Amino acid sequence: MSADELEHAESMLRQRAKQALRARMRAVREALPGSACDARSAEITQRLFALAEVEQAATILAFASIRKEVRTRASMQAAWAAGKRVALPRVVGNELQLHLVDSETMLIEGAFSVPEPPATAAMVQPGDVDVALIPALAIDPRGYRIGYGGGYYDKLIPQLQRACTCAIAYDFQLIAEVPELPFDVAVDVVITDERVIRTK
Repeated sequence: MSADELEHAESMLRQRAKQALRARMRAVREALPGSACDARSAEITQRLFALAEVEQAATILAFASIRKEVRTRASMQAAWAAGKRVALPRVVGNELQLHLVDSETMLIEGAFSVPEPPATAAMVQPGDVDVALIPALAIDPRGYRIGYGGGYYDKLIPQLQRACTCAIAYDFQLIAEVPELPFDVAVDVVITDERVIRTK
């Protein structure tokens, strides 16, 4: 087997491993009681807002959480209360566009049934974001994450040139090592309900 064939075989193994981890972690997370989601999310919000980068940030990119994801509404409300701008992503083609939202913004159902800002909301350039909250189904201490498989955030993160990228997840979603692929991009900080890990 040639070096290229070996590399391709390893890549396929890693892709299959990621798919299996994605399915397993989604099932575990969906089994979490709503009260546990709320309590763990509150811990994550506290740890997030203890970061100097968040305190100093003018613009924070969040995401609208669904089902049993880490609740992000409290983080958005805390950011608004502190006078910060909050942006949310909107799926356009195979990329994410960022739009400003406030507490009065009516979100609409977008791609994958995820609430999104309306197209009419003011846009924000990725380079203007100071802190970005990144969703994850699984994450490792190096900052490599398993998302939902669309690769949207792996395309976005390199554009967040000055942002501190923070993956937020429940502590049981932290695994020893994500089988990363060449296009995967690590985040700067991992925040769970039990710890904060700086990866760089």
